[in-house]
Order: sequence, then C-alpha cells, then structure tokens
Amino acid sequence: MDGTDSDDSHLGADAQMDRLRAQARTHVTGAPGQQITWAEWGPADAPVLVMLHGAYGSWPHFVRNIEAFASTNRILVPDQPGFGASDLPEDLSIAAVGRAVAQGLDDLIGRNTRYRVFGFSFGGSTGGRLMAEHRDRISHALLVAPAGISRGAKPDMRGVRNRRGVDLRDALAFNLRSIMFARDDSVTAQSIAVQHLGSSAARLRVERLDWGPGMRDVLVDFPGHVSLAWGRQDAFIPEGETPDRAQIVTEWNPNAGTHWLENTGHWAPYEAADEVNAILQDLLSRPDRA
Repeated sequence: MDGTDSDDSHLGADAQMDRLRAQARTHVTGAPGQQITWAEWGPADAPVLVMLHGAYGSWPHFVRNIEAFASTNRILVPDQPGFGASDLPEDLSIAAVGRAVAQGLDDLIGRNTRYRVFGFSFGGSTGGRLMAEHRDRISHALLVAPAGISRGAKPDMRGVRNRRGVDLRDALAFNLRSIMFARDDSVTAQSIAVQHLGSSAARLRVERLDWGPGMRDVLVDFPGHVSLAWGRQDAFIPEGETPDRAQIVTEWNPNAGTHWLENTGHWAPYEAADEVNAILQDLLSRPDRA
C-alpha cells in the first residue's frame, strides 16, 4: 500500500457488494424519526428469511450468505435501528430494537406470515427479541455468536474516527484481526470495506444499551427449530468459557442444536461462510412444526 494515499473512496467498492446492492429491493417502514430501511432479495412469494446483522454493521455482514439463499427465499435484511440508513430506536434497549424490527416485519409481510431468522452477534439478540415478540410465527432460527448468553469479553479495538488512507485501513484491519477473525487471510479488501461501511454509518453505541432480558427466557420452550453456532476462537467469549456455551443453551432448551466452528472467530458468517450456510440450509430443510 502506498503510504501517501489519503483517498478512502475505494473502501466502499467491491464487485460482489455492488452486485447485491444493484439487485436489492429497498423498503422503508416506521414513522418519521423511527424509520427502518430494509433490503430484499429473492422471489416475493418465497418463504421469508430475515437476516439480522451484527453491531456496527448492515446487510453487507451477510455478503457471503445472501446469494446462497436468494433463489429459494425472500430475504429481508433490515438496517437495524441506529445502524446503516435506519433511525435510532425509541429507547436504548435491545427490547426497543426488537419491537421496531417486529413492527417493520408486520408491515412488510403481514401479521400472520410465518418466517425464519438468521441472526449474527447483535442480530442474534435482536433475533431473540423477535422470538419473543413473534413466538408462534418463527419456524426456524439460527443464531450465530448471539449476545445475551453470558457476559462477553472486551477485545482490543482501535478508533477509526478522523483516520484517513493507510492509517484508516490499518486500524480497520487491526479491528478485524482483534475482534472478528481467527485467520489473517480473512482480512481482505472486501472485509475491510464491509467493516468501514458499517462502522462509519453507525450511530447507536451498543455499550449503552439495556440488554435485558437475556436469551434464557427466549430459548426455554421455544416451539420452533433453533440452532446456535460459535467460532471456536471468538474473541468475545471469555477465556475458559468456550465449553460452557453449548451446555448452557442445551440446559435451557434440550432440542436446540449447537455448533462449534474450528479456526473461526466472531464473524463466522463471513470467515466460515460455507459451514454456516450449510448449517442454515440443514436447519431450513426441517419441516415446519406448525
């Protein structure tokens, strides 16, 4: 990289993201000041699959997942409140985020339509709130590295505000290695672009959120199919706690599937996209219990 480069415009350029952006249909739900922007792919009459991105992200968190499911699913991805092009939630709580997304879904698909959920990290927590708000409508849920099971670790991060050029790229790459990935080869021009786009648009500070209630109340007696997955090297799981996560989940819900992804960090839908896509495909293939 040329150390004199100060142009950041290329951080948002990626052929796959540009293709998905061009193919997406856009919707806006909610009242002024509390609006949510949604991206949609796939046949309008196909089964609905809602993808929920992680903190400081938006739909490109699923850049390696959308195309694997878009031919057979109506994929809906909200910019969750406070991220991307969506307004802040009505109050600083994960419950308010979940309510807003649930109301937006009611507007887009109706109040009786059943659907499936694929949530990552912060989006796993939002998925949990949807599983509470729409408990009898969600038939399948895959939650990857969801917050809300136990207290998370705090890996090192570098601030990116006011950085430019190589300095900005280096800070973004550091954060990806520190908080998102287990492998250096996952730090690509594309993953740096996704990290830059999401973090530069975010206005919600997740550390200020009220996270209650946690995942326990959601998972106990959940009537649909549910699976959870984590990267074995997830930097947000405190050292020594890795073996406990699956046990905690299955104590809450003995029918829940649990998956560990080797040589994978927090952003598993990107770093282990083929494995995560296979887990999701297997889950969605199971007959609806309705």
